[in-house]
Amino acid sequence: MTADVRAIPRSSETLSHQGGFDTLEDELHYTVAPADIKGSLPAAVSGTFFRIGPGRNKIGGQEFGHWFDGDGMLHAVSFTDQGVVYRNRYVRTPKYLAETRANRIVKRSFGHNAPGGIRKNIGRLPANCANTNLVYHGGKLLALWEGGRPWRLDPVTLETLGEHDYDGQLGRFNAFSAHGKVNPRTGVYYNFGIRPSFSPRGALTGKGAIDLYRIAPSGHLLEKGAFEVDFLSFCHDFALTEHYMIFFQSPIAMTSPVPWLAGLIPFDRAIAWRPELGMKIYVVRTLDFQVEKVFTVDEPFVAIHFSNAWEAGDGKIHVDLTRYEDFSVNEQLRHVLHSTGETAAGRFMRYRLDLRGGQIEASEYRNALGGEFPQWDQRYTTQPTSVMYAACMMSPDATFFDGVERIDLHSGQVISHDLGAGRYTSEAMHVPPEEGDDNQEGWLVSMVYDAHTHLSEVVVFDARTLEEVAVVPLKNHVPFGFHCGYTPEPFVS
Repeated sequence: MTADVRAIPRSSETLSHQGGFDTLEDELHYTVAPADIKGSLPAAVSGTFFRIGPGRNKIGGQEFGHWFDGDGMLHAVSFTDQGVVYRNRYVRTPKYLAETRANRIVKRSFGHNAPGGIRKNIGRLPANCANTNLVYHGGKLLALWEGGRPWRLDPVTLETLGEHDYDGQLGRFNAFSAHGKVNPRTGVYYNFGIRPSFSPRGALTGKGAIDLYRIAPSGHLLEKGAFEVDFLSFCHDFALTEHYMIFFQSPIAMTSPVPWLAGLIPFDRAIAWRPELGMKIYVVRTLDFQVEKVFTVDEPFVAIHFSNAWEAGDGKIHVDLTRYEDFSVNEQLRHVLHSTGETAAGRFMRYRLDLRGGQIEASEYRNALGGEFPQWDQRYTTQPTSVMYAACMMSPDATFFDGVERIDLHSGQVISHDLGAGRYTSEAMHVPPEEGDDNQEGWLVSMVYDAHTHLSEVVVFDARTLEEVAVVPLKNHVPFGFHCGYTPEPFVS
């Protein structure tokens, strides 16, 4: 364990992480004074750190059917000379507003049906929770949820401005995924969405389609495209290189759409791990959204989150990702509010796709601890990088992510940092160094929940050593969420 500004020794009795799922009802706005910050904030950390996830996982005493159904809450942490400004707000989706008024579940969601039987659910899509990821691009702050359109918020006040359809270019059936990516050299933002195939042959055979979007640095949607895939599948993320979008289509698909469409079961119960369908990797050109090459994977697996990717000079594409052997992770996420020791953790892998010969090479970062939420220095997205960061589980009996790790992609060397008993985290965002900094690798910023106090902290790590260089204590807990973001612009009113 590296030295830190708040070292909490481990005890034989592990404090439960479950308090991190508690609802946060209050919408707050306050400043943490410089004198209350432990350690020293690096000068480079001077923008805004965002965190998104479910602010509540139950309402009126009723639990939602799945962690994915919690109502989206955005948290903003702005670093200023006068202190650290914290603000949080719920995204005012129709689901949030209707269920807040009724103080009970009224909408059909990913993991549960609406009360009222078939007539309240037949033909209805899951309600948009706007709870999964965020992007600040083209001057717009968007809360993302892959089953529908994004929701736009004011980056200063976090007030909900409304559903965002890119001036009408996102149609009724155009979903917008939670994992778009920006090419830092062009400022272009790429995203995608999953839907059934609308071609006559595709509709008859149950094929799926992936819609593609190219969005200008100004925030205007420049071009849409689409390509057909063998079946309608759960596809959460993709990899981006300078000239390609790469999709790993894992065999997570519906057993039959009829019970779900008829309103008999929620969407979560309609999809399953179906390795008999096979797995393919689609390499799609960013230039014209045409499929360049399709690879067939011999042994299917689940690829949920991707790290960086790039094109090597030997005609190979290098892709780093988090791998799961099947979709049992969904069962854990369904019961995550009551889990005592089965938190999902993936393996970190490198895949090399040979565009010339058609071969796939795979290797594992074997020294890495099981983890999730891979991140990197996003200034070099689509270009070779040498380090990956992730949340990790420090021991086999860990109940949630209780550490962070740094994986050297060349040597395989791993540095891990144990947060200490009762402290839990998720995604850590990379912050670049300032010119002339002694630390030229930069910093990591993450939200940490402390079960001792039922409060959260914003922790800044040295990206080279994972030493905790600053801890910003908050006055509230931040419910466990999914993804984060960082922009060099501080948003304060």
